[in-house]
Amino acid sequence: MILEGEGMAPIARPSEAQVRDLVTSLASPKPGFASLTDEAGNYLQVAGGRPWCVVERREVSPLRHWRAHTESGRRPYEDGAKIRSGAGEIALRADEWLLLKQAAELFATFLAGRAFPIFVQWRSMNSTLGLPQ
Repeated sequence: MILEGEGMAPIARPSEAQVRDLVTSLASPKPGFASLTDEAGNYLQVAGGRPWCVVERREVSPLRHWRAHTESGRRPYEDGAKIRSGAGEIALRADEWLLLKQAAELFATFLAGRAFPIFVQWRSMNSTLGLPQ
């Protein structure tokens, strides 16, 4: 696995502590971005900053891209509200706002190769991104 973040050198074979620390440090001092990529090229990415973020994942074979969402919990903003990241603003649905601590849990799960926790569901982004259905 390779852990990458804005303004830092990539880390090969990161520890769970390194992964959690990077994800929870987003927004210090401004909203940021991080990704964790496995040997096959599948990845998990997070953008945003304290305390809110958006998490997406991609599988390369077959090519699929998803955005994380939750069925319960706080809804800090309405559909269409934008989160800031180092790459710009991203419009989200109300159920796509996650806390950084939830993102850190998803990253630790991906690192360990385990099934994602039940608090998260995944919405296909293939049509939005112009990818095959």
